[in-house]
Amino acid sequence: MATTPITSVALTETGYNLTDSAGFATMSTGAGNGVEFRLDPTDIIILKNTTGGTAVYTIKVPSPSGYSDKGVTVPDVTVSVAAGKTYLYKPSNIFKQSDGDMIVECDVAGDILVISP
Repeated sequence: MATTPITSVALTETGYNLTDSAGFATMSTGAGNGVEFRLDPTDIIILKNTTGGTAVYTIKVPSPSGYSDKGVTVPDVTVSVAAGKTYLYKPSNIFKQSDGDMIVECDVAGDILVISP
């Protein structure tokens, strides 16, 4: 499988019903799977774990050009979310892939939602 493109949900002036949202995407598990979306550092990423154990979300960090020539690898960022919990994450331009997207993977079928203010 490959990453699945998702789009952000707009946060309107009247708010957004996060509890009953149908906007969450359930992620495919494993490396190379997950989701990708246009990176906007003003967005808010919501990681929601509805599984029975801890979900480990991996935010892919691209290595700047020239780093691999020197044997330097930039590690990905991981966020652990306990069973039944929801976690807010603020993106950064350091996660921007060459196509302008951000990639998030998960080791279980975790849920993700991107909200644009």
